[in-house]
Amino acid sequence: MSTATVKVGFATIGTYTVAAGQTATLGMGAILSGADDAVATAGANSDLCIGIFRASAIAAARVDVTHFGPIERVLVGTGGATRGAKAQILVDGFANAAAHAAGATVQSIYGIFMQSGVAGDRVGMMLCAGNRESA
Repeated sequence: MSTATVKVGFATIGTYTVAAGQTATLGMGAILSGADDAVATAGANSDLCIGIFRASAIAAARVDVTHFGPIERVLVGTGGATRGAKAQILVDGFANAAAHAAGATVQSIYGIFMQSGVAGDRVGMMLCAGNRESA
């Protein structure tokens, strides 16, 4: 077993509850599961992870997750925000990104919603900008 050095200075660490019927596994990816404060261990490459578990835990236990980026409150725009969805920016705020489809149009993704909300709400969004090509 490797004993890699861990540096968590300036990291964003959140505490969550392991979702009913789920587990958390030390060192594995964490996904939102069922509620704004509930998580489970990622099980597929298509899962949109919000961070890495800092410990193993069983359902209903509290567990820390080191996030991939800082979390900021953002204004929700037309179309709303869904917890665990990728976010794009619109003229009136951030909203769920359109479903990804192969193509040549570049779309910017600015983060992952950590909470759900409707236009005008302010919700947590993990900042992690990137681009993707879509139809």
